[in-house]
Amino acid sequence: MRLKKYALMLTLFGALLGCSPNSNSATATSANEASEANVANEAHASILLYHHVSDTTPRVTSVTADELRDHLQYLRDNDFTVIDIRDSIAAAKGEKEIPEKSVVITFDDAYQNIFTNGWPVLKEFGVPWTLFVTTDPVGQTAGRYMSWDQVRELHEAGVVIANHSTDHSHMPRRVAGESEQAWLRRMRENILAAEAKIEDEVGVSYKLFAYPYGEYDNKLADLVAELGFIGFGQHSGGFGATSDMRAIPRFAAAGMYANLHTLGTKMAALSLPVKDVQYRDTLLRHDETKPELTLTVDISDFHPNQVNCFIGGQPHSPNWQDDHTFTIQATEPLAIGRGRYNCTAPSRAKPGRFYWYSMQWIRPDAQGSWPD
Repeated sequence: MRLKKYALMLTLFGALLGCSPNSNSATATSANEASEANVANEAHASILLYHHVSDTTPRVTSVTADELRDHLQYLRDNDFTVIDIRDSIAAAKGEKEIPEKSVVITFDDAYQNIFTNGWPVLKEFGVPWTLFVTTDPVGQTAGRYMSWDQVRELHEAGVVIANHSTDHSHMPRRVAGESEQAWLRRMRENILAAEAKIEDEVGVSYKLFAYPYGEYDNKLADLVAELGFIGFGQHSGGFGATSDMRAIPRFAAAGMYANLHTLGTKMAALSLPVKDVQYRDTLLRHDETKPELTLTVDISDFHPNQVNCFIGGQPHSPNWQDDHTFTIQATEPLAIGRGRYNCTAPSRAKPGRFYWYSMQWIRPDAQGSWPD
């Protein structure tokens, strides 16, 4: 960063004197500007996650129909474009261009209130969306989950129907006495059975998989990729070219996160340009209470001293190892259950927008379990 500032000062000084700076400085400045432009112009999308659309279901996973309408109206009023989830993936792969401020809308679990309360609002705004279906309860729990006829009706209307497992279990959790091989076989059967059920009932197989509770570990994420699926988590962050296609981030948009004062910033989030990620595993050992995360990033569109990280809502300063690599680690033990490290940085080229990266951890109790 110091070299860049020095080259820029020489350029300005030379212009004031009516002469050119030395060629090396000019080349360095030009290269930095080109790198900054490349990073800033990559495709980015924010993926929103919803569950219930109701005022009688648990608030933590719910929005009301009016709140959903407010979210969609905000997107329309602030020049966002709601795009198909498949287009966001193609853009991240460099296969398609998407609008500057792109947002993807997803719902999990196929609750009946999505069909009765949410879909009319989504139709009102004419936006594409995706439904991740947990297959076992569909058609089996009247009034709580949709029927397959309703899921097919959504598909016929253009909704992307995708995989959310058969049973919405804690997939990284091993059964007592279960070998690693047996667990992997069980996970494979679960994912493929759900996909086969969707293909049988709806006639599509997009190979998009959302982890129940957003929970995954290294081996499960690798299995998802091995089976040819794109994976989606429930950790926050922008989605772009450097995102992990085994676990794409999604911003929760319900409960306390439904507030547009904060959600609006997330809707405009950018994917942190991560070159390398180092960590042991997202599923921690019980006695592993302070996991270490190391990120190597392209800093051409943000200042390193403006990177802010948060653990449990509390600020934690990143420890920079060099000009491009920093480490973040909890100072207090993570609680049993799911926890996150979040890091953000303001974009220089896109004022008001933030690069955003998150890593979700799972810390089990001594028996290898954790709460919903």
